[in-house]
Amino acid sequence: MAQAQVQPPEHTRLRRNALSTTDILGVSLADTAPAMSFFFSFAVIAAAAGVASPLAIIVAAIAVLLKINSLAEFTKVTPSSGSYISYIGKTFGAIPGVVTAWALAFGYIVAIGFVMAVMGGWTSLIFSQFLHVAVPWQPISVVMVGLVTYLVYRGVKVSARWAMASFGFELLLIVVSMAVMVASSTAHLNFTSFNPAHLKHGLSGLGLAFPLAIFLFIGVGNPGAMVEETKNARRAVPRAIYTATIFVTVVYVLMAWSTSVVFHNHAAYIAGLAVPFVSAASRALGPLAILVYLAGLTSTFSSLVGATTAQTRMIFSAGREGLLPWSLGKVSRFGTPWAALALYSVVALAMTLVWVGGGSALAVAGEIATLGTIPIALVYVVLNIALPVYYRTHHRAIFSPWKHLIVPVLGIAFLVLPLWGLVQPGQPYPYNLFPWIVLALLALGVAYAVLRRRQVPDLAQRVGSIIADE
Repeated sequence: MAQAQVQPPEHTRLRRNALSTTDILGVSLADTAPAMSFFFSFAVIAAAAGVASPLAIIVAAIAVLLKINSLAEFTKVTPSSGSYISYIGKTFGAIPGVVTAWALAFGYIVAIGFVMAVMGGWTSLIFSQFLHVAVPWQPISVVMVGLVTYLVYRGVKVSARWAMASFGFELLLIVVSMAVMVASSTAHLNFTSFNPAHLKHGLSGLGLAFPLAIFLFIGVGNPGAMVEETKNARRAVPRAIYTATIFVTVVYVLMAWSTSVVFHNHAAYIAGLAVPFVSAASRALGPLAILVYLAGLTSTFSSLVGATTAQTRMIFSAGREGLLPWSLGKVSRFGTPWAALALYSVVALAMTLVWVGGGSALAVAGEIATLGTIPIALVYVVLNIALPVYYRTHHRAIFSPWKHLIVPVLGIAFLVLPLWGLVQPGQPYPYNLFPWIVLALLALGVAYAVLRRRQVPDLAQRVGSIIADE
């Protein structure tokens, strides 16, 4: 079989040193989208864990910090825009690297459809509720995705600043809402939510809430792919990701506690609400309830900007190094991965429009998120397996039993539960189909990887070969 052409050397680097530590921290915070993530997750978390749902969020945060350890330790010694793809490929070889690229590209493109659907559906809801105007969600999503794609195309500094500004506005609105919620409920102020005795069904309830609590943090590690554009990336990126995780954990816990306070710790009532935090804030804010709706809107926008900026770089890197088609490794005159960006935005938007169809975007968004999360969670598990192998093989002199063995093993243990929650048998339609879809995807990925290795004989040497700061 004829070999693929070698990627031309020109125009293959992203813009070096364009981002500061503050910039990368802002993108990491924006990627978590605390308002959007919490709004659509908390009812289910409360239904599973009861009044003590903040404890489920804290346990999930610990699991995420354990996973981030592997990403941070790889970044310190071999920073790559390919992030998870490069690190797994450098550890286990070309075929696992290609399969990781295949699975992660699929997972990210599907999962961002959740944000696109929520963007359109939530904005349409605001028009209907406050302006009494019926605007379909589809054109809203199309316009917003077009705007975000343009911002990301124009340059990493541009998209990072937009993500930071949107997150700052979102955070301000959340803090104001929580302050008013707590001030209006001083007669019922207590800390019952932090008592483990109030966990519904004990550890069993905690386990049920855990998978969705993990989803609250799904995007926090995305800026690991922006190392090539970040000053002093080996230190700045890990610090930013750790800081963002701890910060949003505090925000989530306070949102859960303030919601419970407003509803007098009535977990069953909270679980029955579509968006508990919005209901609680609307009760406290009265005519100013639009503030909390705007928080959800800016949260969705900042998440879309941040995720698109980071995730397209992983796809770009996989194309640049030959794991995916070479054409995905092209950059624009602004130093942005335009081909990967076009694939990501167009395919995700088209999939979202078709999947939701004429139905409710907000109702179907959860299905989209679940399918996209399964391959992403699998990659997290494999990354934790890769870390001790890589350090023992390539950096034995600085191998730490704690950081490079015990913590990754704990990370795997913590990730098994949410992953099982996503794939366990007996789930309703269409969730029961998702594990089979992902299994078929992985089979196709292996077939493509075998073909790609034949086309590019030196593929194993190419994986992760472009070090961000070299």
